[in-house]
Amino acid sequence: MISLVPTPKISNVNDESYHPVAPSIHSQTEKWHKYINSFSEIFDKIFGITLSNTGGGIELIEDLSIKAGAYKIETKDTFKIYASDDEGIAYGLSSVLQLVKVSETGIRVQDISVEDWADKDYRALMVDLGREWHPFDKLLRFVDVCFMFKIKYLNLHFTDTLLYTLPSKAYPKLSSEGKHYSFEQIEYLNKYASAKGVVLIPEYECPGHAPLLTRAYPEIFADKYDNDSVSEYYTETGELVSSDELICAGSDTAWQATKIILREICDMFPDAPYINIGGDEANIKLWNECSVCREYMGKHGLADEYELYSEYIARVTDYIFELGKTPLVWEGFPKKGCERINKDTIVIAWESHYHLAPDLLKAGFRIINSSWQPLYIVPCTKARWDTYDILAWNVYNWQHWWEKSVATLNPISVEPTDRVLGAMLCTWQQCFEEEIRLVMENLSAMSERCWSTARVCTDDEFLEKHKPLMGLVSKVIRDV
Repeated sequence: MISLVPTPKISNVNDESYHPVAPSIHSQTEKWHKYINSFSEIFDKIFGITLSNTGGGIELIEDLSIKAGAYKIETKDTFKIYASDDEGIAYGLSSVLQLVKVSETGIRVQDISVEDWADKDYRALMVDLGREWHPFDKLLRFVDVCFMFKIKYLNLHFTDTLLYTLPSKAYPKLSSEGKHYSFEQIEYLNKYASAKGVVLIPEYECPGHAPLLTRAYPEIFADKYDNDSVSEYYTETGELVSSDELICAGSDTAWQATKIILREICDMFPDAPYINIGGDEANIKLWNECSVCREYMGKHGLADEYELYSEYIARVTDYIFELGKTPLVWEGFPKKGCERINKDTIVIAWESHYHLAPDLLKAGFRIINSSWQPLYIVPCTKARWDTYDILAWNVYNWQHWWEKSVATLNPISVEPTDRVLGAMLCTWQQCFEEEIRLVMENLSAMSERCWSTARVCTDDEFLEKHKPLMGLVSKVIRDV
């Protein structure tokens, strides 16, 4: 069996003995030179060998007959990677690191052939930057981890109740002092991720989780409550939050400012096909105490705060479409009024409490599985899940430990469908040093289960391949 994670669709060992390959990498396809440079840096970091940019070693070959996102490998005298696009080449290069043997005698490889592609396109890692500050170099390491595990998307949760980590020219007071990234860093991050074949997805939270907006610019974003005071309350999950964490959904001033911020974010992440706008865990009952929101509901024929919630999500997602991106939104908006929301919006189903996966599919949405159990890494709960739990899970299944979730006593399953796009592993409220071990272990298992939705190896077979991969990844992130 070829030692490769995730397990390839088709693979053969033609000769089990290892033969030498020149320490070089080359391609006649100019657009892939950025991958050559980036890969060479990682190769040197792992193996201590500098690859020359000449033929005879690793060769990247464009083959338009190969379907998008797929790759093919053939090795004998050289290590040839075939693909029709950037995505396939990135996955082929990731595979090289697991397939070669390196010693003082040089690079060696078996005579093998591989044809491979992913069943699910959406394979993502989400990192929480809005509650726990991550220095910039740590973001680069997450890109490296995604590259190593063939994780296509890195969702960066830039804003939340504690931190606003994006820069802004229009509203500079939003950026948390000493804990936000510069425009130059964001530009570098884009280039770094692109050269690893990793797609960045920025996340901006609205209308909830937004006290930094309402406090920095109350005249723009804050609700006009009848009692003219800010109060604290507990959410259903026991989190203590403030009534000023909610953007005023009825204010045209707030709406125009939101559009400006979204345009800024789109400009900062030109390669991102998706923009995540949050949209969950908003205590919308507070809008009934806001004179501006009440006036807006009356003017637009909205029966209550639930219809206002759906109408607000519809406005934001429609604007994301106007900007040429596809919006992502967390499961959180109600069923009531959801017919207003464009069905090309993609919903992340995570808690099985607000809006269940089967209902979202029935309503016409495409969805991403981010089931809390086993895809969440959170320090505030005692429940932990490991590699075995994720290997036993599948992309059409949702579970939870929370007693208020429908999926606690009765896990939710849906029939296999292309409208379940894939899955996302989420790490919340932790610094890099606390989360990276579990991210590495669990992310590789999620990649395995999304790359092939049907199980193709046992736990023991997977772990046998998983252990050497962890050694490689540890070397990639060793400087932090």
